Amino acid sequence: MSESNNPASQPSTPNTGTNGNEKLGFLKESINKRYSFKKLVLTLMLVVIGVCVFSIYKINEIRTRAYIVYYGNNEVGILRDKEKAEEILQRLQAELCNTYNSNIVLKDTLKFEETHAKDSMLTSLEELKANIKSNLTYNVKGYVLVVDGKELGYSNSKEELENILETIKEPYLNEEEENNILNVGFVEDVKIVEKEFPLNRIKDGEEILQYILEGSEEIRTHTVEVGESLWTIAKIYDVSVDDLIVANSDKDPERLQIGDEIKLTVPKPLITVEVVEEVEYTADVDFDIKTEYDDNMYKTQSKVKVKGEKGETKYLAKVTKHNGIVVNEEILKEEVIKKPVDQVVVQGTKELPKTAATGAFIMPTRGRLSSRYGMRGGRMHYGIDIAAPSGTAIKAADGGKVVYAGWKGSYGYMVEIDHENGYKTRYAHCSKIEVKVGDRVYKGQIIARVGNTGRSTGSHLHFEVLKNGVNVNPSGYVK
Repeated sequence: MSESNNPASQPSTPNTGTNGNEKLGFLKESINKRYSFKKLVLTLMLVVIGVCVFSIYKINEIRTRAYIVYYGNNEVGILRDKEKAEEILQRLQAELCNTYNSNIVLKDTLKFEETHAKDSMLTSLEELKANIKSNLTYNVKGYVLVVDGKELGYSNSKEELENILETIKEPYLNEEEENNILNVGFVEDVKIVEKEFPLNRIKDGEEILQYILEGSEEIRTHTVEVGESLWTIAKIYDVSVDDLIVANSDKDPERLQIGDEIKLTVPKPLITVEVVEEVEYTADVDFDIKTEYDDNMYKTQSKVKVKGEKGETKYLAKVTKHNGIVVNEEILKEEVIKKPVDQVVVQGTKELPKTAATGAFIMPTRGRLSSRYGMRGGRMHYGIDIAAPSGTAIKAADGGKVVYAGWKGSYGYMVEIDHENGYKTRYAHCSKIEVKVGDRVYKGQIIARVGNTGRSTGSHLHFEVLKNGVNVNPSGYVK
């Protein structure tokens, strides 16, 4: 090994320069440390201040956090807690359900918008409740009676509507016990549907029933028959006479004519009950009338040769009724109990003689009606008086046989004709008689002349009509 490479062999030198550098480096390091500490302290102070500021902001932000509350599109208040508003709405809905005993469905919901507000800006719970209540819109969740697509009744109870339908059916189920009811239903499409609707549509069950039974009207007509008046027609259809008068303003209630058509306003139920049943019954069977002809009898004459007798048949039928009225009958079985007996009638064919009665009276003379049939001066006047000049022709009111011709007390000269059909006519106070007893006279034949004989106060014809021996008012018979 060489000596030059051995550190121990090198000569030592003084250490003056190295010491100076070390002192200078120590001073710099000391200064740097002091600066870094101040920087650190400053940074820490800034961080602390920032944290404090953020904390204060965050605390304030949380403390003022709130929600603007909307019901539908309407602002109803400001709250810190959304749940409080939802609880209020639920309570209001429950109150409505209890009040109306119905399932209330609110049309709108609560909506919330985040905001910040001071305590003084918040809405009290009572005020919020009042604001929501004033803006409430709601429906009822209930049941609707629908007939052929038309809504007829609203209820919060399905059972109530079902009971109404049963009540409508009930009057038509009280049939005779022996009838076998096959089916009971409705002609229309009737159903009960669950639906939401406004509360004010709910009606009382009796009101719904009455509307269904009397809800619409149809116009019917009645043809006037003999002896009928508005009063009798009103009784038949159980309607008011006043209503009939209003419905028939073109007719005089006191002067109805046979054949007139009277308009009736009859309620028509909105639901038609259809009952299909098997019915067993017996019914009379009309006899046929057979005619035989006899040349020895006049055309106006006929007689019964064999009296007819009705038969009797037992039926089993399937009957369909709409609101109690039979609309269809299908005969399923029939059994003849008794056959009918034909009636045989003999009809004359011989032409009537000119003197035969026609059954209709003509006015026996021309003149003025001077006295009517009825009470006169406290006594009954059994005929009509026709004033005419003395000598005016008196004609037979109809064909027949003269049964009296001569003086008849207070009648003076009188002619009486038997028309051989239950009627007789008398012609009194005549000035001259042109026929004698036994003569057959024809309708319109001159039988006497107007006069003033007997108890009379002037020239006139006293004319009487007797039916089966009893006087009747001639005015109702002559034409």
